[in-house]
Amino acid sequence: MHFQFLIEDQSTAALIDLIMKNVIRNPNSDSFDCIPFHGIGGITKTNSVKEMRTGKLLNDLAGYMRGFQRSLEGIPAVLFVVLDLDDNNYDGFVKELEGVAALNNITMDHVFCLAVEEVEAWLLGDELAIKAAYPKYRKSVLSSYIQDSICGTWEKLADVVFKGGVKGIKNQKLNWRDVGKLKTEWALNIGKHMNYENNRSPSFQNFMNNVVKRLSL
Repeated sequence: MHFQFLIEDQSTAALIDLIMKNVIRNPNSDSFDCIPFHGIGGITKTNSVKEMRTGKLLNDLAGYMRGFQRSLEGIPAVLFVVLDLDDNNYDGFVKELEGVAALNNITMDHVFCLAVEEVEAWLLGDELAIKAAYPKYRKSVLSSYIQDSICGTWEKLADVVFKGGVKGIKNQKLNWRDVGKLKTEWALNIGKHMNYENNRSPSFQNFMNNVVKRLSL
């Protein structure tokens, strides 16, 4: 089975790359590829080919789905679209995404996986992994987090693992690129210690269940 991932940003791509390298046991039968985008963007009205290559996942979604349906035809393959829920309604957002697939006659196996609220929720779902990566983490802040809640998840993780938390980031006047690098660093440092089976994040477990059931035995 070939797993093709379309991923909202670099930090999520780094985490999924790490996960897939760990879960693939038979590289002769299973393979994967990740394409990270520069943010989520928005679904276009026409989903035309001319609207491809904006670098934003939702803007480019229809074109990429059509393209991979053609290029992966004839081999066992699945297309995973991984993005943050943010403050969208879960059921409504999935319905909108499936609408793009239907409009573009996508018949290949595909999965829309939403990190609730953001991918940092998947990291916050494993306290032991956080402790292994950041022994001085703020346990009291983590204890106040309600798993997969809409609360400003990346900021919550920053308050747990970064010196000074979000205020420290602001005091250092870090720009969005610097914050993106921090998110990738957190994803890699915590991700390498994660126990996939015991993660408390329901959206992470949904992602893993969809991966595992398609892996070759």
